[in-house]
Amino acid sequence: MFKSTFSISLALFFILILSGCGEINNANNTQGSENSNDQDQNTSTSISHEWGTYETENSAEKIITLDFSFLDTLTSLEVTPTGNAGVGTTKIPEYLQDQVREVTDVGERKAPNLEVIQSLNPDIIIASVDRHSMIRTELEDISDTIALDDFNFNQILENVKTIGEIVRKQEKADQVISDLQDKVIETKKQINHSPSILVVGYFDDEFTVWVKDSFIGSLLSEIGFEYAFNGEKANLEGKGEGVKMTLERLYEINPDFIMIYGDNHDKLKENPLYKDLNSVKGNQFLEVERNLWSRGRGPIAASKIIDEALSILSESNN
Repeated sequence: MFKSTFSISLALFFILILSGCGEINNANNTQGSENSNDQDQNTSTSISHEWGTYETENSAEKIITLDFSFLDTLTSLEVTPTGNAGVGTTKIPEYLQDQVREVTDVGERKAPNLEVIQSLNPDIIIASVDRHSMIRTELEDISDTIALDDFNFNQILENVKTIGEIVRKQEKADQVISDLQDKVIETKKQINHSPSILVVGYFDDEFTVWVKDSFIGSLLSEIGFEYAFNGEKANLEGKGEGVKMTLERLYEINPDFIMIYGDNHDKLKENPLYKDLNSVKGNQFLEVERNLWSRGRGPIAASKIIDEALSILSESNN
């Protein structure tokens, strides 16, 4: 009886020891996994941009965006910047106002308020390579600054990838890019016969026509339109990529669709050239939102422009 009891006790003793060892190993494995995750978060990242290389070991938390395209891209990644530069009275473009709130206004994008930016103590500033070249030194004195371009649709996709790396949301960035590329492919299948199109600003009795390799021109070309003008660029605000022209020159191009924003153009309606435009005769001379079709330049803007273009095309075919 004694031997039996002793054997049982000894067996229980070894079981307890083995159990304890297992818990220690599990704890060590858990701790190792946590350390591994921490290392993943703190892995050094080197990102090339228009003004050099940005290196960091941490995800940027307090971000200043100095153009709508960068605000758009951050929003697509489900990140809200600390501060943003607007245009005139528009602090946040209309198409983003339901997604972006509680962002500090840092002034006009052409001339941001450096004192306000500094007071926000940002981790990084995202600037436009052209628009902000004159204040590059001042921005870099405040914080790490990267400069990006937004000259065409493919560049926008590159910016999504770059900003995704900055905020450590590479998988989300890849998904945004993939979804938009898929949308472009599917849209192109629905647009037949490559209708010709121009996007035009109208200010002070003068037209500014975006060229084919601009953001809006390249986007519309990607989804199946024939963008009707690829003339030389003019030095407009920022990179521009637009050319000023008269109604007579616009009539020479005479595309199927003209998407226009800017001043009221009612005074044109009595002009014989205006009346004879293909777009006017086909009820395809249409007003669009400037902050979306001209200033947006990000993945969200691109997706919304595609939706509007499809809707417009669908209505014109009915």
